[in-house]
Amino acid sequence: MHNVRARTLEALAQRDDTWLDEVHPFGNAKLANNHWKWFHVLEDELSHRGQILVIRKRLPPRATDHS
Repeated sequence: MHNVRARTLEALAQRDDTWLDEVHPFGNAKLANNHWKWFHVLEDELSHRGQILVIRKRLPPRATDHS
């Protein structure tokens, strides 16, 4: 995740605010700007992070190696 996040930040740093307003086809003959799409990408990542934390808390603790 760290590598993907770093590459994403590098790519976003090359874009300006006008790029956020660019509108493109999205889904079933709908249009969406880049701001809307990136908002939903980030929202989705946060949701999955929460799901991962819940799953991790429900897993039994790892056994430590005492060799």
